[in-house]
Amino acid sequence: MTKVRISLLGFVFLSAFFYQPNWVYENFWSKADFYDSLPFTVPYLVFLFIYAAITTALAELGIRFIKKYV
Repeated sequence: MTKVRISLLGFVFLSAFFYQPNWVYENFWSKADFYDSLPFTVPYLVFLFIYAAITTALAELGIRFIKKYV
């Protein structure tokens, strides 16, 4: 991976960590009832980290798709 690609993915991770769309926050954190059924508590920072990791993985898959097929 080049430095440009690593810096782009780092930027995607940080921006996803600090900013989530309103529908993500409402559906998966503030109004989510399934957290009550878990036998452990999920801190908000873990939720942010998981969302940022998923967003970064999707960005990486998008980059690979574009390089391969476009």
